[in-house]
Amino acid sequence: MARRTRTLPPYAWVPALVVGLLLPQFAAADQAPAFSTALRRQLVLDSAPDQRFSIDERMRHYGVPGVGVAVVEHCRIVEAQGFGSATVDGRPVDAHTRFAAGSVSKVVASVGALALVQKGQLSLDEDVSSRLRNWQLPREGDFSGSTVTLRKLLTHSAGLGVAGFKGYPRDQPLPSLEQILDGRAPANTPAVRIEAEPGKSWRYSGGGFVLTQLLMEQTAQQKFAPLMRDTVLTPAGMKESTYQQPLDAASARHAATGTLADGTPIPGGWRVYPEQAAAGLWSTPSDLARLAIDLVHSLQGKPGVLDTDMAKQMMQRQVGNWGLGVEVAPEGKPAKFSHTGAPVGYRTLWLMYPDTCQGAAIMTNADEGMTLTHEIARALADTYRWPDAAPSSVVTTTPLTPDISARFVGEYQLRDFPAERFEVTVQPEGNLGWSRKGRGRRDLVAAGPMELVSPDSGMRLVATGKPSAQADTLELHFPGGVNIAVRVRESGTTSTAKRDGI
Repeated sequence: MARRTRTLPPYAWVPALVVGLLLPQFAAADQAPAFSTALRRQLVLDSAPDQRFSIDERMRHYGVPGVGVAVVEHCRIVEAQGFGSATVDGRPVDAHTRFAAGSVSKVVASVGALALVQKGQLSLDEDVSSRLRNWQLPREGDFSGSTVTLRKLLTHSAGLGVAGFKGYPRDQPLPSLEQILDGRAPANTPAVRIEAEPGKSWRYSGGGFVLTQLLMEQTAQQKFAPLMRDTVLTPAGMKESTYQQPLDAASARHAATGTLADGTPIPGGWRVYPEQAAAGLWSTPSDLARLAIDLVHSLQGKPGVLDTDMAKQMMQRQVGNWGLGVEVAPEGKPAKFSHTGAPVGYRTLWLMYPDTCQGAAIMTNADEGMTLTHEIARALADTYRWPDAAPSSVVTTTPLTPDISARFVGEYQLRDFPAERFEVTVQPEGNLGWSRKGRGRRDLVAAGPMELVSPDSGMRLVATGKPSAQADTLELHFPGGVNIAVRVRESGTTSTAKRDGI
């Protein structure tokens, strides 16, 4: 069983009876918290609609070594839990374990940028070129007259490219911000350039936050890590967080080792991200929870890093379901702000319901950890009665027959991304599984003679055309889109992909 540790909240000295009355969900020190055995998948089977799992079970299922969870209830951290191992030598995850936060870095960076706007050092709506020295964003062709503002950068509407970053091994030289922006060695990503008309649509861009980082450094005349420490981290009480890249020795002693998609630890433990504003934050779930509480306090008119007006602007829907650096709930849903993080070897889910000041930060040290974070969040929604219950959908299943297995089992590649391959295989226990090269298995169930479903991810595999012994083409339906996959024929037989000229 995964080891679990806990840290009591600052008010733990309050008499047990009072705590019990105020916080009935709060587990005793020697008890597992209620949410830890209440995980549910995105899809539940009609044959087992009430099925629940423990964190330990799902960590084994996904191959996740360690998880940290902090829970906010009424603007207080009521749970700070660690599960499993932080390092390959078995050091347990505890409330002080640092994880690479990935794109949640953008939230904290956005708070820092808005704090500079409050001080009058930056403007949300002037062209960033007026503040930059020694480097300018090229404006050519159709974009020669385009205006790129801080507001557009924070809402991912500046039209810039480079969605994410790979990080750098700890023993490799690091590029400067200008080298990253120009895609010059030793940078390992393309140049950050305008690829769509600014202000017209949402286009996720980590590159835009590298530009934001340069803008903030040059405006404040201070390196990003100490600037963020002084502007956001210390004022918000995030004492165990840092943007230092490479990671400083004190924080490294508490750092969780990242795990690659194939289950192996990252060589050297983790990668280095000079793209600090986009992906360089190291933090704990409790510190991320403290930031969420600070933002709610600002929204409520209480002291916080941002004043009330600026916090409201940050949470206002501006482009799609996006505020200034945060995702916000769609129309018709309870108010929520959130973000995810997915650097190499780690996955994070951070969310808060501001009207009730309930939320959580869930951090894992594995590439395969994101689905687990959402299962934990569903358990928390049930346990703490969050405003959005995030109900699972019920899938109607049919018995798995030899004909269905024969139809789907095989290797496939995506038509539009030929390098991407996956397999549908028969597992030792007799059910079907989906696996991508280098990634963990996903269980599949039959939802009919021509359809398989992954209860974990919600992905559907639909065989197209007439029923046949083997499906040559599959539609992959998943949240956000559809891909077409074609069967790969081996043993000297011409593959469907080659036959179709793919």
